[in-house]
Amino acid sequence: MARENAAPLTVGGIWQGVVAVLRPDFGIFFATVAPFTVLVAMVLELFGPAPPTTMADFTPRVAIVLLLIPSIIGAIGQLALTWLLATPGGTPRAALGIGFGLLPAYLLGVLIITPVTSAGLILLVIPGLYLFGRFFLLGPVLVVERPGAVAALRRSWALTASSGWTVLLFLVLGILFVLGASILASGVGSAFGLLFTALGLQSVGGFFAALVAAAVSCVFTMASAAAGVVVYRHLAQGD
Repeated sequence: MARENAAPLTVGGIWQGVVAVLRPDFGIFFATVAPFTVLVAMVLELFGPAPPTTMADFTPRVAIVLLLIPSIIGAIGQLALTWLLATPGGTPRAALGIGFGLLPAYLLGVLIITPVTSAGLILLVIPGLYLFGRFFLLGPVLVVERPGAVAALRRSWALTASSGWTVLLFLVLGILFVLGASILASGVGSAFGLLFTALGLQSVGGFFAALVAAAVSCVFTMASAAAGVVVYRHLAQGD
């Protein structure tokens, strides 16, 4: 079969594919995802609860407002971008319709796998990340093949049967890269924040620092969607 003769999936290949699919229309892709990531982050920065500094501050309300709601809204942008990347000639308007339409199935799929992946993370971390890697193609499968949530999870599990560890390594390196980029962005944002504060514009400084962090989050969402499409295309060859 074609897939048996295809080059094996590699971490470097995934990264090169991500850059290749995002580069041509990066501005359009960013504009598609930003309302669901950057805008949401800025609204929470201005009007949301303060980030918890202790476990006692991490109440259910804080978790819902700062974690759950942004994740759900961000998923719309990620699904929309996944469709744009997987559908040559597609428009952002059509992509947003797809994102909203597939959101219930995507959330159901996430709800199904969350207990298992969470248990794996709590136990030894690596099993949880491995399981997350095996289900990494939930979004692309939903977007391209349009099955139900359970069928999409089964399809993702089958496609990644021989590449689970490769996807895991890519995810781990991606997480480390994002952490490094977030720390760097936080440092840059804080530096500008201190500058604005020194000029008597403390509110502007805080806003700018939050904006830099939100932009990094948006780019991560874009890269995640692109990686899903790249991996799906590679592993689905010959099916």
